[in-house]
Amino acid sequence: MIVQLSEPIEAYGVYPGGQDGNPASKFYDNFVDTWAAGKYYRLWFMKENENKDKRIISTLTFTKS
Repeated sequence: MIVQLSEPIEAYGVYPGGQDGNPASKFYDNFVDTWAAGKYYRLWFMKENENKDKRIISTLTFTKS
């Protein structure tokens, strides 16, 4: 992961071992070649006013009981 702490924040990353890091996952090695080639994907840092963006496919809400 590469992050530039500017305004706006700019970040790039790749998951060489999958998002969960589980070697048993069928997705574990999806990005190993990308990572080995030194390539990264631009990451999206959602801003508060972007809560209706089409890239959001689900949300979690936590409440205290």
